[in-house]
Amino acid sequence: MEKTVREIAVIVRELILEVGDLKERLASLENRLMKEEPRSQTSCPLLLEGESYGNLGRIYNEGFHVCPDAYGQPRDGDCLFCIAFLEKE
Repeated sequence: MEKTVREIAVIVRELILEVGDLKERLASLENRLMKEEPRSQTSCPLLLEGESYGNLGRIYNEGFHVCPDAYGQPRDGDCLFCIAFLEKE
């Protein structure tokens, strides 16, 4: 039993480190994207069908997050999570 708990603790530590690495990688990719494609928030409005997607697209184009983690918070540029969320069918 004690061996199993230790093994689980090791796995959890490894997962925490991997999540940290993934967060750093995502931040790096977002920064690189912002440097490569500087776009104004209204220059490329997203075209969405349906009333609810239209509202989400409008909110996003007005400069706010529409992704579940940061919904309604002002954004400083494009958000990969919001874009992925809006592109879901």
